[in-house]
Amino acid sequence: MAELHCLNVGCADASILKTTSETFLIDCYGIDEHKALLPSDKNITGLFVTHQHSDHYGGMKFLRDNGYNIGYLIHSPYERRYGDASVTLDEWNEFNDHAKYFEGKGTKVYKPYRQDSFEKPWWDRSGLKFWMIGPNRSIATSDTRELHDACLVLTVQSEKRKCAFTGDASDTNLNWVASNTKHFCGDILHASHHASLNGADLDFIKKADPKYSVISTKSGVYESVPHPTALKRYADNTKEKVYRTDVDGTLRFNF
Repeated sequence: MAELHCLNVGCADASILKTTSETFLIDCYGIDEHKALLPSDKNITGLFVTHQHSDHYGGMKFLRDNGYNIGYLIHSPYERRYGDASVTLDEWNEFNDHAKYFEGKGTKVYKPYRQDSFEKPWWDRSGLKFWMIGPNRSIATSDTRELHDACLVLTVQSEKRKCAFTGDASDTNLNWVASNTKHFCGDILHASHHASLNGADLDFIKKADPKYSVISTKSGVYESVPHPTALKRYADNTKEKVYRTDVDGTLRFNF
């Protein structure tokens, strides 16, 4: 039996997935406020950073300063260009400094695009199957790309449950996934971009067919976040319940 904790970290993202023997993080902002959920031996098997914005990778500093070991760091394959407005140079340099630090400590680093075949999972570990369903390489490397076009989109599956994590994936990123992927959710959908309008692609939400939608957000931080149209799309297409971390707090699912 595993546990999925979708953390209340404001208008940011962090989730902890724990099996009986291993711990995985999907984004890690504000992780210091939830350190009781982290392993006492300070060994984290895998950290997925969906993209290089500080509200998703920010907890890496806490992990670094407090002696945590990371077995595998899996992050967006984005390549920043000079003057790129979609991610600041300070964020880019800070993230890469953390990544290089952990790599120097023995962490294995991967920067995957969508997996080429779905005959087997991208990673099979501790009873969990990780499927890398985005980003599509051509979208993530296009001349008009921005960081959210290269955001990781992944599904984690146990024997009984499935959760699709979308980070802050753009409409372009998500629509391509929806058009080219079967059965990638059907259970828990971790909504993109804090219920911003860009990231609430209707085709993707419908294709995900979630029983539960989880929105990691906080009202009043950014204008139109969460966006009323996005909230309606999740409400109209979620079978059982839409959760908001700013309303419902940290969420725990048996996984």
